[in-house]
Amino acid sequence: MILPEFLPGHTYRFVTRTELRTSLGGAGNAFVEQQARLDAGVRVDGKKGIVIKARSERLDVQLQSGGRTITYHSLKPEDRGTLVGRHFEAALYRSVDFTLNEDLRVASAVEGGRIGPETPLPGLPQFGPDELQQLVGTIPQGFPAKPVHPGDTWTLQGMRSVGSAGSLTFEITYRFTGPVTFEENQCLNIEFAGHLSGDVPLPAAAEGAPDAGVMGVQGHGLTGRLLYDPLDRMLRFSEQRISLALALPGPEGASATPVPVEQTTTIRLLHVVATP
Repeated sequence: MILPEFLPGHTYRFVTRTELRTSLGGAGNAFVEQQARLDAGVRVDGKKGIVIKARSERLDVQLQSGGRTITYHSLKPEDRGTLVGRHFEAALYRSVDFTLNEDLRVASAVEGGRIGPETPLPGLPQFGPDELQQLVGTIPQGFPAKPVHPGDTWTLQGMRSVGSAGSLTFEITYRFTGPVTFEENQCLNIEFAGHLSGDVPLPAAAEGAPDAGVMGVQGHGLTGRLLYDPLDRMLRFSEQRISLALALPGPEGASATPVPVEQTTTIRLLHVVATP
């Protein structure tokens, strides 16, 4: 079987990287890179599965919009005392304790760790526990439920909720192509392609203000690959590229305005070591 597996007593370090390009509100780019540590342990409730303690070890952020740039590097002491630094550190050092079933699906997730000060920049994105939950939930996605041979394909369909209202439907087809070499690691390669569609609620302009309506999402292209390392029995690398057209509601009676968005997300396994 080609399926990731967390081994109790081992630490897994991953680096996730997301790059976003959009013309929403004027040309804008976003770059976020986060290093996460996942410590695997045995479930003590007698059920099959595993427990994971996840926390962030590093965060690099660069946001560009309208000629302005915001940067933050968690390992630079000079960045921590700034308004931007205090904003990102408000959530960065929160941890998440996961309980996973035997298929690595999340049965429960409980936040813990250090509580940072309240952000001085409300409205600016934060990164921490939500990204850890996304990472742990993403690792098993797309792998086949049964043994496969080169050329075999399988399709996943479903729906993901977005916020308190709205959802995205997806359909992705995966194809196992066989062994490849990646950074001197012998891996098994899975390629995929699909699409997303649905409606996402827009945030209100201010607290207490009426909703701003919904934004239609059409994924004209979703492609990528998964590389599985059979020695570590874990996802070694994944890459996903999404091309979206966001349909923003116009003035009453006007047609929606399409806004193109390009996003590339990668997940890279740094290493697997026995937990000290």
